[in-house]
Amino acid sequence: MAKRFLAAAIGVPMILAVVFFGVYAPILFDIAIAIICAVSVGEFSTATKTIRLYPLSISGILFAIAYPMLLSYGYGQLICFLYTGAALSVMVFCHKKITFQNFAYTYSMTMIITIALSTIIQMKNMDTAHASFYFILSLGLPWMADIGAYFAGSFLGKHKLCPTISPKKTIEGVVGGVLLCVGATCLIGWIFADLIYGKTVEIQYLPLCILALIGSFMSVIGDLSFSVIKRYFEIKDYGFIIPGHGGFLDRFDSVIFVSPFVWMFITYFPIMTIR
Repeated sequence: MAKRFLAAAIGVPMILAVVFFGVYAPILFDIAIAIICAVSVGEFSTATKTIRLYPLSISGILFAIAYPMLLSYGYGQLICFLYTGAALSVMVFCHKKITFQNFAYTYSMTMIITIALSTIIQMKNMDTAHASFYFILSLGLPWMADIGAYFAGSFLGKHKLCPTISPKKTIEGVVGGVLLCVGATCLIGWIFADLIYGKTVEIQYLPLCILALIGSFMSVIGDLSFSVIKRYFEIKDYGFIIPGHGGFLDRFDSVIFVSPFVWMFITYFPIMTIR
């Protein structure tokens, strides 16, 4: 628990710095996502033991940096094309050392991690003036669900959810996570609308609650999906960079599932309107 608080004491100010200064320099959001993607892809390559297949792993990490940094300038599809060509070329010309399995692991997960997390940049591009709100929402929604599940499961958990995948997860924890997620998401909406944006915007709380409700369940699916991968490769954590949590991928696995959902949801059901 002490390590988790230490991680929060370090991580929260860094996130808040991006939120505050991102208002004046929106490229900070791109930089933050690029760092998260690159580290996460590197951790996955380490977990799958493909990190030393340098033509494959380095091209993946470079893609994880370039795609978020260049997405806002209209080069996203070009970067995807170049990376796909590079990865396939590596598989062809290095086939004696790099198997199709190596290629499939690295290419598929690099694309999933990078493109999914970069939907946060897509939201920034949709509404730059309120990018901080969508950034906090994309991170806060799955993290609040995780925190609620952790405490509810610790004190009330009796019925295992998926014991063979994640032995500590319980049905009671999921319910607690959903409740905290919905409440915290509404609080985030109120803080931004009334305190940060000075009542210049209006939060639509019904769609926001629906977003939080569905998003909290998707957060669980994301967490369990990456736990399946850890079980397959027989590792406890993807990394060690975050005390008490493991690696970046251990902390952002649920965000990988939730942020694309948030992006699609607000595209069709706006949760914020200008007064």
